[in-house]
Amino acid sequence: MQKAYQIMIGALFALLGGLLVLDVLLTTIILRLGGFEMNPVMAWVVQNPCLHLGVKCAFAGFIIYVAGRAEEMKEYSGAIILMAVCAFFMVVFVHNLAIFMGIFFS
Repeated sequence: MQKAYQIMIGALFALLGGLLVLDVLLTTIILRLGGFEMNPVMAWVVQNPCLHLGVKCAFAGFIIYVAGRAEEMKEYSGAIILMAVCAFFMVVFVHNLAIFMGIFFS
């Protein structure tokens, strides 16, 4: 694997981890300010920030495993998976930030 590619994969791992932590943090703050969880599957999980973080860590582990296995089968496919998941959680982060700013600054 090329050095630049390894650095990119590491950066994507770090970005994913950061986005997941920010998701937990902002969701917790929004809930404490009177907001609510829109995802019915996660509604009971987000009530406990430690459980929420644990679920996000498990999710990150699963994605990293899948990306690694995909990379073994097809070069660069792991990076594509990580980019797609990071893009999704960037949307989640921006949405949470908009909700937070709407609650906090209104």
